[in-house]
Amino acid sequence: MKMQASITGNPVHGVGYRTFLLDKALDSGLQRFDARNEIRDEKQWVIVRVEGEESLIDVFRSCICDEHPPDAIISDITFQEYSGYVISINDFMHKILVEQMTKGIPAILSIDKKQDQMLDKQDQVIQKIDHMETSITGEIKDLRIDLRSYLDRKFSVVEQDIQQIKIKIGML
Repeated sequence: MKMQASITGNPVHGVGYRTFLLDKALDSGLQRFDARNEIRDEKQWVIVRVEGEESLIDVFRSCICDEHPPDAIISDITFQEYSGYVISINDFMHKILVEQMTKGIPAILSIDKKQDQMLDKQDQVIQKIDHMETSITGEIKDLRIDLRSYLDRKFSVVEQDIQQIKIKIGML
């Protein structure tokens, strides 16, 4: 027996629906499986085709009706008989793996390039911090010298005032 399921919604693409269905087909024991994303009338569709024993297809059909990926929003599911060729589930696994790698490799390269840019910016920030640290350290030393000079002058005035008070009260 062969069956086609058409799942519509927004989104049903980019949410892992086909790999989700692949997992359910494997769990159901199906040997032939194909799933593809399509856009029709500006709507997202997932078209699933399976071939196998009627009881296995019934189990798979129940899965489609009862479960979906967490981020998918389903508006309609229809089933119909199918008479065309359905590839083996192993061939589909290879196909989906290659497709995912085709999507993933550019993303990884982009991340790598952005990581290099971030590391360059981090190096620039570290250099600025080092420069600021040197500048701040110099300013603190200058403040310490200024503060010491100020306190030395104040202390000298206080000593003079104490000396004069002692003279006035006859302690000296």
